[in-house]
Amino acid sequence: MTKLLYPPTVNDEGLFTRHAALAEGWTDADLRKNPDVYRVVHGVYALSEVPLTHRLKCRAVSMRLPEEAIITGRSAATLYGVELAAAHDRVEALVSERKYMNRRFGTRCWSVRAWDSEHGEWHGIRLATVERAAFDLLARNPLNAGVANVDALLHHGLTTAASLGKFLSGRHDHGIVKARRGFELLDGRAESLPESSLRLVLILGGLHPEPQVEIHDHLGFVARVDLGFRREKVAVEYDGAWHGEPEQFRRDQERLARLHANGWQVIVITADRLRSAPQEIVDQVRKALAVST
Repeated sequence: MTKLLYPPTVNDEGLFTRHAALAEGWTDADLRKNPDVYRVVHGVYALSEVPLTHRLKCRAVSMRLPEEAIITGRSAATLYGVELAAAHDRVEALVSERKYMNRRFGTRCWSVRAWDSEHGEWHGIRLATVERAAFDLLARNPLNAGVANVDALLHHGLTTAASLGKFLSGRHDHGIVKARRGFELLDGRAESLPESSLRLVLILGGLHPEPQVEIHDHLGFVARVDLGFRREKVAVEYDGAWHGEPEQFRRDQERLARLHANGWQVIVITADRLRSAPQEIVDQVRKALAVST
């Protein structure tokens, strides 16, 4: 016979710790098998009726990490309203002098310190300032991903290039050289992460596209393309800019026809190519530019 269990005592977000559940008579087997609860992060569970979000994961982490831990990176950005982290992504945090926190389910931690001015209180632990979160995004991720994520912070107005430049000035932290390299490549005009990534592929390939180029003809506004080379009239767009719905597809075709009529070449890059064939993209765009000159 299945053991009847009262719901464990939860906080205002529907979370409870393993320790609290055991104290109320639950067992680890109950936590594993009971369909009314699920594990959010190591040692913290939620009622099944509570939807999993990244904010919930951050809140769960706040119940387990030491009080000096600092939520940063994509997790901090998401808490500030720029959803760079999805529900399934690990919570990113700084945990000074605690090298083995990464072994905990649901977290991605770095054993580094931060100044008191670089974080504030958040549910018993700390939340990085936007500038500190941006620094960690640039310093602790591949160049392309770091730049794309910080572009999003700039685009949403959470910080400015001037503020970030001031924050990075004079620092000697681990990763500062990488962060400064990424800083030089930032552009808040990018409207999506893939668009930023595509721009970075071209820039690192020696090309210099302009983001969000507006194109007009004698009838007025034609299009605003993701990336453009005005002199050569070459536009490069991520395939997310094109749509499959019949009416939107018709408008896309009209837009494309007007671009062609005004002498523009349009190169559409798919997600698969952006991920797996960056050099082919650079070669294709460079060839188009050469033809147009």
